[in-house]
Amino acid sequence: MIKRLGVVLVLLLAVVTLADAQPKPLRPFTFILDFLPYGEYTPYFTALDKGWYRDEGLDVKILRGAGSGDTVKRIAVGQGEAGSADFSAFTAAKANEDIHVRAIAAYFRRPPHSIFVREGSGINSPKDLEGKTIAITPGNSHLILFPLLAKLAGFRADSVKWVTMDGAAMGPALITARVDGAPFFANHEVRLQKQAKTQGISLKRISYADAGFDMYSLVIFAREDTIAKEPERLRAFLRGTIRGMKYAFAGENLEEGARILLKYNPEVDLDAAAGAAAAASRYSMTEEVTSGKVAVGQFEPARVDRSRDVYTEYMQLKRRVPGQELYTNDLLPERK
Repeated sequence: MIKRLGVVLVLLLAVVTLADAQPKPLRPFTFILDFLPYGEYTPYFTALDKGWYRDEGLDVKILRGAGSGDTVKRIAVGQGEAGSADFSAFTAAKANEDIHVRAIAAYFRRPPHSIFVREGSGINSPKDLEGKTIAITPGNSHLILFPLLAKLAGFRADSVKWVTMDGAAMGPALITARVDGAPFFANHEVRLQKQAKTQGISLKRISYADAGFDMYSLVIFAREDTIAKEPERLRAFLRGTIRGMKYAFAGENLEEGARILLKYNPEVDLDAAAGAAAAASRYSMTEEVTSGKVAVGQFEPARVDRSRDVYTEYMQLKRRVPGQELYTNDLLPERK
């Protein structure tokens, strides 16, 4: 009898041990980018590839986006748990449509907006854009914020002639001198320079941030009801993502992150991806982060308000959204 009882206990212990050894089911998590999967998004794919999301109990699916405004709407109707969007489009959705979303982490702490010009064209600073011809796409945020660039640089914004065209045509139009300048984010520089080099020229970048722009750009956001009902799932995603940001945006890992991105998106050019990651790291890991003043992803109330005020004025938004309604730092793995 005692022997039989011992056997039963051993079997029960084995069952319990086996149950504990079984991997716990992963929780699905859909993340929607604001655009196509270029090099600026290497942290997400690095975290995915290295299993850092799985370590947090998440089965993460990364979907490409079709613009910040579209991603905000998709998250708002429940197509994903979190998304990436420019803070300008995010703020506009809150102000004009009262969409119930909130930023949960800062990704780009400065706007990567830039005007690219040809080397040797005589355009060496923002002020030199006065009276020039610049390509643009409909609704482009470069144009919306251009009056502030002109104000900071001390020239008349209305002196510039804007030529509307398809986004794919802007680079070739600049390279062939049909326009004097073309707007792109800084992370597209390597791709543009490679295109220009085939025509025997090089390009110069005029940076909005260098001219004094000090606003948030890309942010990670979620629905307010997800923040309220499933904060732990969002915290798990941010832990994996910020681990990815710290790793993939480190100088020695930029190429590795680019190769990981290509593993999931083979259509992307490696050099362009690595260049985009290098540029993105400068807009993400800014001085206040590297000096330890704020944690990775952490919002600063004064910069949130300043960003909100600029976007409200220059995008002519319907209302001035209170800063505390735009973001939360509560889900971040660490805060200063």
